[in-house]
Amino acid sequence: MDRIESIKDILDKRELAIAEDDRRAVNKANKALNSTIKANVIKAQEALGADNKYKEYFVNNIEHIKELLVINKEINTIEEAIGLIHQVDFRYIFGLDVLMEEPFACEFINSERRISLAFTTEEKANVGVEKEMERFKGKEIIVSSYERFGMYIKELVVSGENTEAWITYNLTRNKYLYMVGSKKEDNPYVIISFDILDLCQIFMKCDISKAIQGLCELLGIRIKEFEEVRGRYERCKSFVRNNLTKDKFPILFELIGEQIPKLETIFEEGIDKLYYHGESKEGMVFSASMQYLADTMGKRKSTINPIVNIFALLGLLQKPDVRSGIYGKGCNNDITYYYIPEYNNEIFQKAEQLAMILLYNGERVTASSFSYSICIEKFGQEIANKIFKDKVTKARAS
Repeated sequence: MDRIESIKDILDKRELAIAEDDRRAVNKANKALNSTIKANVIKAQEALGADNKYKEYFVNNIEHIKELLVINKEINTIEEAIGLIHQVDFRYIFGLDVLMEEPFACEFINSERRISLAFTTEEKANVGVEKEMERFKGKEIIVSSYERFGMYIKELVVSGENTEAWITYNLTRNKYLYMVGSKKEDNPYVIISFDILDLCQIFMKCDISKAIQGLCELLGIRIKEFEEVRGRYERCKSFVRNNLTKDKFPILFELIGEQIPKLETIFEEGIDKLYYHGESKEGMVFSASMQYLADTMGKRKSTINPIVNIFALLGLLQKPDVRSGIYGKGCNNDITYYYIPEYNNEIFQKAEQLAMILLYNGERVTASSFSYSICIEKFGQEIANKIFKDKVTKARAS
């Protein structure tokens, strides 16, 4: 089944599911279609490269584009923002000098032909592939192999001719679309359609969250839930600067005074990742691996690990439960989700008491020497498991 037939099959299944009010089948078809679009976005990114004329146009004309298209509006959620973004004519953003519905050459998606071959032996399979390669000599061909039911399967994807593209506005979906396929009267077809967020990912070579963030900034769209998070992080930074001193919280300052720049780096990471935040029971959270934080701070992971965990113990940040962050067997992923509460005197007073226990109640424990075993000894198993959540979850998954 080639790409055109594959997408048509998905769309047919979705239409049937909608007609039969089968929500499960609709969701399954939508998921398959989204996966197809994502795969084509990645292919298009590879075809165009990081530097391309669409990105160049955007960079060179950004101020003019802002003046032309700015919306300057505050809305409540990211879903509302996406709805507004979809209604923006992306031709003005990426320099697409074409009329609506007018066909032009697409530079980053070619037509494809898929061929599946089955053989009884690997030798015959290799010979069969060689024959097909000769038949399509000069074409770009991707070959994949696998065994199934005792047969040797070879799948070939043959890159075909350049495709046409045209811009349309879908009244049902309220969005501009970049259609790829052919408008020839004798054989019209659509391979794939891209909206403004897809195109932004392709041309700017970024992910969906970065695309949303960039377009919101370009269009002057402010998302209230994200701006509230930004404001909280800024207030936390200010509270630390004004209150975490020798005079106000001397024991806490003794414990983590030298680590304040690392805490500020986490604030900055949260602000930078505003559009990557997700929901949890505690509130809006962002994720970062310990290795990523260490690289950002220019330190070793082993150096940063105890510092981040001491921040968690002191209540300066929390590690909420987020399902997508759960470890599976054989997974070495160390991504942790972070929630930063609104700092106040009560939080810092509690942190001061905890710092007293670490420094002056029994064996002295510094921020850099804090560990799981020490946490158990000082505060008990339950608190240690909560603070060292990633360590505990990994152990259970192994």
